[in-house]
Amino acid sequence: MANSLTLVPRGSATYREFERLYRLARSLRTTATDRWNGGLVAGGGENMGAVHPKTGAIRLSAEHVLRHLHGSGFNSTPSERAQALATILHETTHAGMEIDAPDQPNAVRAEHALKVIEGFAEVRAMTDFTAFAVRAGYGKLPFPKPAYKAPHAAVDELVHQASGPRQTRGQLLDVAVRGPGVMHLDQLAECVVRNRLEDVVPAREVDRRAVRAALIATMAVPGWLQLTDKVGADVDRAVADGIRRDLDARVDQIRQHYRAQPSRVFPADGPNAEAARVADGNRLATLPAPDARDRVDRSAPGAGDRLDGAAPAVGDRGDGPVQGGWTPSGRREAGVAAMRFPDGVAPAAGATGRRASLGQGARGAGLGGRERRPESGVERE
Repeated sequence: MANSLTLVPRGSATYREFERLYRLARSLRTTATDRWNGGLVAGGGENMGAVHPKTGAIRLSAEHVLRHLHGSGFNSTPSERAQALATILHETTHAGMEIDAPDQPNAVRAEHALKVIEGFAEVRAMTDFTAFAVRAGYGKLPFPKPAYKAPHAAVDELVHQASGPRQTRGQLLDVAVRGPGVMHLDQLAECVVRNRLEDVVPAREVDRRAVRAALIATMAVPGWLQLTDKVGADVDRAVADGIRRDLDARVDQIRQHYRAQPSRVFPADGPNAEAARVADGNRLATLPAPDARDRVDRSAPGAGDRLDGAAPAVGDRGDGPVQGGWTPSGRREAGVAAMRFPDGVAPAAGATGRRASLGQGARGAGLGGRERRPESGVERE
C-alpha cells in the first residue's frame, strides 16, 4: 500500500545507517533536546519524512529516503542520495528542539509560525548539506533542491538581513536549531538588535524584550501564509522584500527613539498576550514596597495625579497553537508538539480566523507535491 507504515528492525543495516547519520547530523549543531524515541518507521507515499509529535518516532519514506542510504543494496543516483541526506538533516533539526513556548511573551503561537519553523529547518539542511554528506562518507553530491522552497527563501533572506559581525549566520543557526520553534522570530530579532542596534538599545531586559517584540511585529506578516509550493518566485521575493523594507524602517524608528529618550522603553506589545501579562505581573512583584516617606499630600493633587488618589492602571500587553499526528501539511513533516490557542485569545497579526495548527510539515518527494491542511490531513484543492 502506498501509505503503509512499517517499523524498521533495530538490528537491520538500514536502521544502523540511519542512526549513524542522525547522530552525525546532531553533532554538527548540538542541542540539549533529543525528541527521537529510537523508533524508525518506513513510510509510503510522497512525503519524505516526519517526526511524530507525541511518540518521537521518525518516519522516513522507504522509496525516497531509506533505499538510498548506504547498506540498502539499491543502486541510487547521486541526486537521490542528496535528497535523502537533506531529509535526514531536516528531520534531525525538528527532533532536536521543542516547538512550543507558551510562557514566553515573544512566542509567535500562530499559523504562520509553521512556515518559519519549516523555513529554518530547510535553511539548516541546505547550509550543512555539503559538510554532512562528506563527513558521512557519501562524497560530494549534487546540491539538492530545497523543499518548502518559498519559506526557505524567505527565512534565508531574513537570516541574511539579521546576521552580522556580532552574531554571524552560523551563530544564529546554532541558536535557532535549539528552538523552541515558536521563538524563531524572537531569535532573529535578537540577532538584529546585536548587529544593528547594540549601540543604542539599553541592556535592560525590559528594553530588549520590547524592541524584539517591535521587530517581530514587522516580520510576522500575513504574507507568510501565501508561501506555498504553488506560488511563484515573484511572491517569495515580494514577501521577503516587504519584510526587509519594514524591518529597516523599524530599526531606524527604534534608533531614533533611544537617541531621543534613552531611559524610556520602546512601546511595543509581545505577540503572546497571556505570557506577557504574567511577565509584567512578575516584574511588578519584584519592585520594592512603597516607602512611607515617599507619600504625598493627596489634598493637593499635582500634575498627572488622579483626583481619587488611585494609582494608574497597568495595561495589558500583546496579542497571540498546535495539534496533529503524522498529518502532513507540506513536503517535509515537522515534529511539532500539540498546542492550541486559548479560547478567546486572538491570533497574532496575519493568522487566519480559524484556530491555527503547526501541524506536521511534510518534506515531499517532488517539487509538485500538494500542500495539506495541517489540522485535518486532507489535501488542499
